[in-house]
Amino acid sequence: MRTPNRHNTTSHRQGFTLTELLTVVAIIVLLIGSVTVAIGAATRKAQRTKTQFLMGSIASGLGQFQTDFGYLPPVLMARQGGEAAGARGFARDVTTVGQVSSLQQWFSYTTLAEYLIGYGNRSEDGYGVRLAGSAGPGTKENPPFGIRAPGSDGAWGAIDAPQNAYAAFPGLYRARNPNRDATPLPVNDSNWNSIGIEGRVYGPYLELTDEKLLGGLKGFDAQGNPIVVTNDQADPNFGNYPKVLLDYWGTPISYYRAPYAGTDLRSELSNGSDGFVNLGDVFALRPWDFATGQEVRSVADASGDDYTVANLKGAAFALFSRGADRLFDRNVRRDTQEFNKDNIVESGR
Repeated sequence: MRTPNRHNTTSHRQGFTLTELLTVVAIIVLLIGSVTVAIGAATRKAQRTKTQFLMGSIASGLGQFQTDFGYLPPVLMARQGGEAAGARGFARDVTTVGQVSSLQQWFSYTTLAEYLIGYGNRSEDGYGVRLAGSAGPGTKENPPFGIRAPGSDGAWGAIDAPQNAYAAFPGLYRARNPNRDATPLPVNDSNWNSIGIEGRVYGPYLELTDEKLLGGLKGFDAQGNPIVVTNDQADPNFGNYPKVLLDYWGTPISYYRAPYAGTDLRSELSNGSDGFVNLGDVFALRPWDFATGQEVRSVADASGDDYTVANLKGAAFALFSRGADRLFDRNVRRDTQEFNKDNIVESGR
């Protein structure tokens, strides 16, 4: 007799258990986290590589500038008293080491855009016009990139033939007189486009292919950090802000150069003993780690660390990026927060 079929009493699984679902979710979260970390690391590496390439291009431009004129551009800083942040002359005065509290603070954000690209009009650097300017001599010079020779003083007459009202303040932006006129028109005069200046046009020494690498220096915060805006932020005063070159983290690249005595850009500044003040004395420029036998002795930092490298001591200029963290400590080489660990430095002779 045939036994009738019986239903299988074993229950069939209808889906995942809660534990299994949570396990899968946890695995997915871990994978997303790992991918995010990997992408972030790759992005930072790419930003660092591109910043290093940009700084190398800037260094080449500075080398060509020095070949053309026999000196490097000066350090430009906010020196003129009473000038409001954002005014065209802000942070564009020629500054000497003696006009700041220490060598560690003697660097420029604005020199690179000023001298290598040429942001300015003919009463500032001898070349270029504003698109909104009245017709007159030099209208054909749009776009306004490039400079005419800064002259023997390196500052378009601001030192050796300054505007009459600023003769007692050599190097001021408002003292610029690129045509060396005996009675020059003021830098901010409305007739700036009628100033006829002849001669060879130099540069630009650097071509920026990404407009996000150009910023406007709006001012400084309470800690002395630059406040920068880019053109895509639609700041109505962007055109009037002094220009700075940005790294790929959006922070201005700093320009250091071997200190000069007084306002003579070809001179060297004595250290008062057996040599000259040099860029090896700037703590933030020093490497975080040294290769075997690479370190040499110099001025001690706030931690008593006096190690630097020979190429900095002999450098004519240096370029500096704060790196991905956008921070640095100017007082020591190796700071406890490790802000200086990711600094990028490019030096040249």
